[in-house]
Amino acid sequence: MSTTLITSSEHKPTILVVDDEPGNIDIASALLKDNYKVKAATNGKIALKIAQADRNIDLILLDIMMPEMDGYDVCAQLKANEATANVPVIFLTAKAEIGDITKGFALGAVDYITKPLQPEILKARVNTHVTLRQSQIALEKQVETLIENSKLREDIEKLTHHDLKGPLGVILFELPKIADKEVAQSIDESVNNVLNMINNTLDIFKIENGTYPLNPDMVDLNRLVDKAIKAVHGLCTKKNITINIDSVENSTYMDAEELLCLSIFNNLIKNAVEASPDDSEINITIREANEQIEFKMINKGAIPIELRDTLFEKYSSSNHIRGSGLGAYSAKLMTEAQKGSIGFTVIDDTYTEFTVTMPAY
Repeated sequence: MSTTLITSSEHKPTILVVDDEPGNIDIASALLKDNYKVKAATNGKIALKIAQADRNIDLILLDIMMPEMDGYDVCAQLKANEATANVPVIFLTAKAEIGDITKGFALGAVDYITKPLQPEILKARVNTHVTLRQSQIALEKQVETLIENSKLREDIEKLTHHDLKGPLGVILFELPKIADKEVAQSIDESVNNVLNMINNTLDIFKIENGTYPLNPDMVDLNRLVDKAIKAVHGLCTKKNITINIDSVENSTYMDAEELLCLSIFNNLIKNAVEASPDDSEINITIREANEQIEFKMINKGAIPIELRDTLFEKYSSSNHIRGSGLGAYSAKLMTEAQKGSIGFTVIDDTYTEFTVTMPAY
């Protein structure tokens, strides 16, 4: 069963043809141009420069007999360079001696085609090796994703089982010993909120894989924001930060999951308090419009320029400033899993405005 290379006008695989005879380049280009983007070089030095500069080359057709630097030398240098080592090389040769062919394979070539070029043989072998190259690249990306997901799983398991759950369990166990029941109740609520957030992070895997069983219900955003603010009361007091809430209604209902949303807004408000300078204000507005609930939060303190493009990426440097590197990434996943959106704007390089929109109930 043969494999057919699939190409489109937007992205054709790139072939580099290296031959000191322009006529041979013209023939190869004419045979391949319908399905491939063809580049050419008339000597080995130019070929090496092109291959090192263009990381999108999928295959190199390389003549053996060339002056100054023959195909064997070019192939050896390609394979010695990390940037070009994995690009498949097919030798074009008038030499069909077993020793010459064996030498080419020993240097890392994947195939050879004898001259004069036969159209069907050239097309078939180029198709085969470009398809194999594309499959290799796809497999490498899958392996990178698996490694990344494995790291994520290890981090969450460590965070859950060792770093947080144990100490939080001790706090809950000791709460009855606190005489001030109002304080004990506040601590109990905050600790349980954190435990719920930890449990929610375990759903990240399912959200990433598109298998999370979303079960939305009526959730009051005002109440969630109030809980999140209470959880950072101590830090606000220490930094003398005031949080102002502007909401038309006392209750604003989203069509969402409460625990997922609690994790989102806990994270955003806590980060805003930590990033804000002392003696400043954080302003939150909650609005309903066009069947959407909109949460906006503005705090003094602009996200650094070098972190803005990667803020919501997994394990970005911004996420590693505090915590496990999952905060902004998980907030984005949880928001989008509930058919919402999240983003930020930097205002006058002085303020940061976060916006979250969710479906209204």
